[in-house]
Amino acid sequence: MTVMNYDMLLQFRMRELSSSLFSIGLLSTITSAVGSFSSPFWGALSDEFKSRKKTLLLPLIIASFILPFYSLSLKPYHFFLVGIIFTFFSSVFEPICTAIMIESSHTKANIAVSILNAASSLGMGLGRIIISPLLNVISVVWTMNIMYFISLLVVFFSFLAPDVEHKRYEIVRTNLQRIFSALTSKRILKKNNLWAMYLGSFLRQLGIGGTFALIGVYLTETVGLSKAQSVLLASSNPFMQVPSHIFFGWLVGKFSAKTIAASGMFLSGLGAMLFSVSGDYLMVFLAYVISGLGFGAFINGATNFVSQNVPENRRAEFLGLLTSARSFGSLFGPLIAGLLSEISFVLMFVVMALIMLFGSLLTAVYCQR
Repeated sequence: MTVMNYDMLLQFRMRELSSSLFSIGLLSTITSAVGSFSSPFWGALSDEFKSRKKTLLLPLIIASFILPFYSLSLKPYHFFLVGIIFTFFSSVFEPICTAIMIESSHTKANIAVSILNAASSLGMGLGRIIISPLLNVISVVWTMNIMYFISLLVVFFSFLAPDVEHKRYEIVRTNLQRIFSALTSKRILKKNNLWAMYLGSFLRQLGIGGTFALIGVYLTETVGLSKAQSVLLASSNPFMQVPSHIFFGWLVGKFSAKTIAASGMFLSGLGAMLFSVSGDYLMVFLAYVISGLGFGAFINGATNFVSQNVPENRRAEFLGLLTSARSFGSLFGPLIAGLLSEISFVLMFVVMALIMLFGSLLTAVYCQR
């Protein structure tokens, strides 16, 4: 509900402090770079340790102490420093929680993944519903502070997570090997052309990361919406993701996971294209809805495709690599978007859309059932 809504608040805050569009985009690039290395590290570490839950808790607690320093930041490099430290520790959450959900659930893996994704999207949507009226009455900084205190519930509920047995990866590795071992596992990556799913995910995230890196600035300064209106419209994206996760989570059990993932990449590209012609509330709303629908298809298809094609005792590691591929895409997307938006927002959205459409085509052609 809270952390995933910080991105737009940070855009607003940095703009208040007269940061350039490039600097705002660079923040997303830096945090994505950190996440691309730290996610597979935490995933691999949890595969080796007996308890995934214990691997999760300490980094999550440290991240909770770092997050409020965003509110104290005044210069771009302050935001960069906080972002680096916070992202390193908070990136523990996605790969390990996904692995815990799959391993502890009594339902099929595709249903477990869809429930987890739906809960995440519902939280994001509710967070934006909370943020929108807050921005009408209090400052961006105080809104960030309120969302931080709500975020502490994540740590509390993590203590209640199940601690189930899992097949451990018995080979002890160095920290560097934990980061790169999945990436260098050629035999696994060649199985059903798993590599193509990672590359398609990278391209999709490059495009979507660029699309949303400056969306708050675009909606307020170009479309003419207020900050509260921008956040409220943005809530349509995660709320659309909720039924999308449930529907495509069910559908992935009927059709190939790669087809669902490729469809999601295509819809994400279509959403970015709609942003390029958005001049009113309706088009912005439609673009958000299509993007939300696309994310549900993409993440459920990609997560299930990865889970189906990797060894069980390295599941969290390769799910971490999926997060890493997406983070690596977000590294370049905001940077490119920051440069292109200085020329034209329309040009930026079109380029991002074409990148995602290419990723969809690559995934559909090369990934095997």
